[in-house]
Amino acid sequence: MTDLDAIRALEVIEFGHLAYPYFVLRQLFELHGANWTVAEEAGELCGYVLTALDGAGTAWFLGFAVAADRQGRGYGRTLLEAALAQCRRAEAEQVFVTVKPGNRVAYHLYKEVGFVWTDHEATYFGADEPRDVLVRRIYH
Repeated sequence: MTDLDAIRALEVIEFGHLAYPYFVLRQLFELHGANWTVAEEAGELCGYVLTALDGAGTAWFLGFAVAADRQGRGYGRTLLEAALAQCRRAEAEQVFVTVKPGNRVAYHLYKEVGFVWTDHEATYFGADEPRDVLVRRIYH
């Protein structure tokens, strides 16, 4: 549970007004926490992937971030590969994630681990908050 405080703090830094409130993180943890992946170094949170599995073959990465001072060191790729492995073990057939159009760093990383573009929604998170939806198919 101590990771929730650190995840919330990183959420605020990375996502500002779109950061999950603590109470939402807590409830998501109650539902999906066993599937979340965190990276730590010397007891400090470096990054996380919040994964939700629906039990019917679909997963979503609901949150993903790496601390700015840890970016470029492989944490993002390692986190995504570990989260995808968790989805594979849970027999998910596809994993979805949203990315802000123009976020080239995220697009590059998602592409490297096998995600492809599937949709664009102009108001995914409300007015002036478009997102592209990417999917990674998992073959067993």
